[in-house]
Amino acid sequence: MTPLTLTLQAFGPFAGSETIDFTALGRSPLFLINGPTGAGKSSILDALCFALYGQTTGNERDPSQMRCDQADASLLTEVTLDFRLRGTDYRVRRVPQQERPKARGEGTTTHNAEAQLWRLKAGGDVETCLVARKVNDATAELQTLIGLDANQFRQVMVLPQGKFRELLLAGSKEREVIFSQLFQTQIFQRIEEQLRTQANQIERAVNDHRQHISGILAGGELESEAALVQELEALVPQVSHARQQFDIAQQQRRKAEMQRDEALALQRQFEARDTLAADKARHFEQHAHIESIKARLAQCDQAVTLQPYSTALTQAQQALTTAQAERRQAQTALTAQRTEAEQAQQALTTARQRQAALPEMRERHRQLGEFIHKSQQLSELQGRFQTARSAWQQADDALKRDEAQLDSIRQQGEAIGVTLERLQAALQQLASAPAELSHHNSLLTQRQELDDLARQGRELTTQQQQATEALNRQQREVERAERHATEQEMRWHQGQAALLALTLAQDAPCPVCGSLEHPAPAVNSADVVSQAQVEEARSTQEQARHARQSAERHHHQLAQQIHYNEEQAQRLTQQLGEWASQPPAELQKACEVLRHQVQRRESVEAEISQQTTARDGLRREWGTLDKQLKAQRPAVEKAKEEALRFESQRDHLSQSLPENARDAEAMHQTIAELERQITLVENACESAQQAFSKAQTQLARVEELLRGADERVKRSEQMLQQAQSEWQGALQQSPFSDMAAFQAAQLDDAQRQALTQQVETFQRRLAELEGALQNYQTQLAEKTPPDLAALTSLTEAAQAQEHAQLEAWRALDERSNILASIHQKLTKAHEAQAELEAQYRVWGTLSEVANGRTGHRISLQRFVLGVLLDDVLIQASERLVRMSRGRYQLVRREDPSKGNRASGLELDVADTYTGKNRSVATLSGGESFMAALSLALGLSDVVQAYAGGITLDTLFIDEGFGSLDQDALDQAIAMLSELQMGGRMIGVISHVSELKEQMPVRIDVHASRQGSSVKVKGALL
Repeated sequence: MTPLTLTLQAFGPFAGSETIDFTALGRSPLFLINGPTGAGKSSILDALCFALYGQTTGNERDPSQMRCDQADASLLTEVTLDFRLRGTDYRVRRVPQQERPKARGEGTTTHNAEAQLWRLKAGGDVETCLVARKVNDATAELQTLIGLDANQFRQVMVLPQGKFRELLLAGSKEREVIFSQLFQTQIFQRIEEQLRTQANQIERAVNDHRQHISGILAGGELESEAALVQELEALVPQVSHARQQFDIAQQQRRKAEMQRDEALALQRQFEARDTLAADKARHFEQHAHIESIKARLAQCDQAVTLQPYSTALTQAQQALTTAQAERRQAQTALTAQRTEAEQAQQALTTARQRQAALPEMRERHRQLGEFIHKSQQLSELQGRFQTARSAWQQADDALKRDEAQLDSIRQQGEAIGVTLERLQAALQQLASAPAELSHHNSLLTQRQELDDLARQGRELTTQQQQATEALNRQQREVERAERHATEQEMRWHQGQAALLALTLAQDAPCPVCGSLEHPAPAVNSADVVSQAQVEEARSTQEQARHARQSAERHHHQLAQQIHYNEEQAQRLTQQLGEWASQPPAELQKACEVLRHQVQRRESVEAEISQQTTARDGLRREWGTLDKQLKAQRPAVEKAKEEALRFESQRDHLSQSLPENARDAEAMHQTIAELERQITLVENACESAQQAFSKAQTQLARVEELLRGADERVKRSEQMLQQAQSEWQGALQQSPFSDMAAFQAAQLDDAQRQALTQQVETFQRRLAELEGALQNYQTQLAEKTPPDLAALTSLTEAAQAQEHAQLEAWRALDERSNILASIHQKLTKAHEAQAELEAQYRVWGTLSEVANGRTGHRISLQRFVLGVLLDDVLIQASERLVRMSRGRYQLVRREDPSKGNRASGLELDVADTYTGKNRSVATLSGGESFMAALSLALGLSDVVQAYAGGITLDTLFIDEGFGSLDQDALDQAIAMLSELQMGGRMIGVISHVSELKEQMPVRIDVHASRQGSSVKVKGALL
C-alpha cells in the first residue's frame, strides 16, 4: 500500500482542510515529518490509520474525539485518502460520528459515522463505487484488499509513538497471527485442523468400538469374554445330547404316523368300494333313456339320404323369388329414369337462354374495374393523409408530454434525495442488528439445549431412583435365592443320609463310618429334595445374580449420563450468563425484536437500493428527454407539412371520379356480384349439359337390366318344375310319409353330436365303474376295516414327545448360536478396533506433531513460520549489528516455553560482549528502538521477497530516534536510505535536529491559534 494524497478536514489539530500530496515527494521517497510538539505530526499517521481502518494509530482515542476544537461548526470532520495497491488506485473517505448544526432551527444533530470506497481510473476519476456508506463494509473490504487488520498494520507498516516494542516483545501466538497473515501460511493451519479432526474422529471411533464390545457382551448377558468361552464349551455336549433325544423321538413319531397312514389308506379303500357300488346303481337308471336316443339317431341317418333333393327344391324356389324381385326393381327404375331424362332436357333449354346475356355483363364488369382502380388510389391518398395527420398530432402530444415529464422528473429527484437521507440515517441505526440477532439466536439455541438438559436431567434422576429401587429388589432376590439354594442342598444331603440308612443291616459295617452298630440312623422325612430341585434352585440363584449385575450396570450407566448432563448444563449456563436465569420467553422476545430490526434493515437497504436505482434512472431519463425535446420541435413542423401535402393530392383525385364511384367498398361489392352472376350462368349451362348426358346414359342401362331380369325369371321357373319332380320320386321311395315327417326326423350337427356324446359317455362311465369295482373287490377280499382311533392316539403321543424334545434342543442350540454369533461379532470388533488403533497411531502421531503437542510444542504452521522468521532475523540482524556496532543480533529462542504455552516464535538477543542470549525485554530504550526498527525492515524485505500477496512498500516511524547516539543514528538513516532506494516509501517523525540536515525532503507541520497547517519542502516537482 502506497499513499498518494491525504486530505484532512477539521481533524485533530487541523482546523481547516489540509492536503498532503505524497506523489510530490518523489518516487519512493525518504522524508521527514517535522514540527513542534503538539503541532499534529502523529495526527498524520492517525489520519492514515483512521482512513483505512476507522482507528487511530495508538488506538487510545476514539475517532469521534478527533474533531478539531478550532474548526468551524459547519465544517464536517472527515479524512480522504487516495492510495495505490498492486497497481490499482483506490480512494477511501471516512467521517466519524459528530455533532453538527441543524439545517433548520437552532441546536445540533448527530451526524452518524460513514465511509465510502471507490476504485479509481488512471486519471484519478472514479471508476466503481465499492462501498456506498457502511462503515463496517468499508473496513472489511479494505482489510481484505491490504491483507492486514488494524493491529497488524500498526505493527508492520506504521510504528506509532510508544509502540516500537510491541512486535519485538510479542509472544509466539501473537507473532504467529501476524506472520501467517503476511506470508499466507493458512494452508498449514488447515492441515493441522484436518489432521486434528481426522485423529479425533478415529479416537471417537475407537471409543465407540470399545463401547460396542461392551454392548455385545451385555446383549448376551455375559460378564466377560472368558465367561462366553466357558459357557460355549459347556453347551456343546448338552446340545449334542438334546439332538440325539430329538432324533429318537422323531423316528418314533415317523413310525407311528406310517402305521396310521397305512390304516387310513385301507379305510379309504373300503369307503371307495362302497361308493363305486352306489354310483353304478345310480348310473344304470339311465339305460331306457339311452335306448330312445339310439332310435332317434337311426331316423336321422335315414333322413340324410333325402337331404340333397330337399336342398335342390329349396334352392330353385329361392332363385325364382329372387329373379321376380329383380324384374320388379328394373321396371320401377325404368319409369323413374325416363322422368329424370325429361327434366334434364328442360333444364338444358333454360340454361342456354340465360347464357345469351353474358356479353353485356362482361362489359359492365370492365367499366367497374376502371372506377375501382381510381378509387383505390383515392383511398391510398386518404390513408396517407390520415397517417401523416396522426403522426403530426402524436409528435405534438409527445412534445407536450415530455415537457411535463421533465418537470415531473425534477420533482421526483428532489423527493428521492430527501428519502435517501432519511433511509441512510435509519440504516446506520440498524447496522449492528444482524450480528446481534445471530448472537441472540445462538443464545436461544443454547437456552433451549439447557432446558432440554434440565428435562433430561429430571428424567434421568427419576430413572436413577427407579434403577436404585430395582437394584435393591434384585439384591433382596439374590439373597433369597441363595438362602433357598442352601436350604435345598441341605435337605438333599439329609435325604441322601436317609437313603443310606435304609441300606444298613445288623452287624454289617456302615458304608460311611465302618461301624457295626447303628444307634441313631437317619430317618426319611416327608420333604425329601431331589437333585433336579437342587439344580433348579441353583439355576434360580444364578438368574437372580445375572439380573442384579444387569441392574448394577444400568444404574452405573444412568449415573454417568447424569454426570455428563450436569457438565453440559454447567457449560451452557456459563455461556449464557445472565440469560440462563431469565425466562426463555424474554430471550425469544429479544430475538423477535432483533429479527424485526434485521427485517427492517433489509427493507431499508432494499428501499435505498430502489431509491438509488430510481434516482439514477431519473438522471438518465432527464438526459434522454432533454435530447428528445431538442429534436422533437423540427419533427413536429415536418409532420405538419407532410399532412397538408397529402390532403391536397386527395382532393384533386376525388374531383375526377363520379359521385357514385367514389365509394371503393360499394364498387367492390358490385363487381363481386357481377362476377358471381357470370360464374353462376356459365356453371349452370355446363351442369345442365352434363346432367342431360348422364340421364340418357342411365336410361339405356336400366332398359338393358329389365331385359336381363325377364330372361332369369323364365330360367328359374323351368328349374323349379324339374326339382319338384325329382323330390316327389325320392320321397315315395323313403320311409317318410310326407314332408313334415321328413323334417321332424332331421337333426343338425350340434344336436346329432350331443346325442351321440350322451350315448358314448353312458357306455364309457358304465365300463369304468364295473372295472374299478371289480379291482376293489379283488384287493379287499381277505382284509378287515382298521381301528383308526387307537392308531391316531399313538401318533399324537409320539408327536407331542417329538415337539418337547425339539423345544429342548432348540433352546440349547439357540443359546449356542447366540454365543457363537457374539463370539464372531467380538472377533470382527477386535479386528476393526485393531485397525482403528493402527490408524490412530499414524493419524494421532501426525496430529500431535502438526499441532505442537510433542517435543518443543511447535505446530506445523509455527514451524514454517519459524523458518520464515529465521529469514527475517537474518535480514534484521544484519542491520542491528551495524547500528549496535557489532554487539547485538536477533535470534530465535530454541528452548520451549514453560507450561502449555505455544512456543517456537519467541525472540532473544545475542550479546557478543557476554557471549550469551537474553530476552529482548532486557534491552534499553534506544536498543529496543534499534531492534524494533531492524525487525520491521527485515520483515519488509522478506515479505517483499516471498511475494505472499501482501506488499509492504510503505513504512512510517513515529519518534524513537532521540534515544540513539550519533553513530547509531547515522547507521539507521543509512539503512533507511538503502531501503528507500529499493523502492519503498519511508516516512520518519522526529524532533532530532540532525535529521533535518540528512533528510532534505520533509513535511513541516506548523501550529497556530487557528489550527495547524502542513507544507511540503524539498519536494521533487
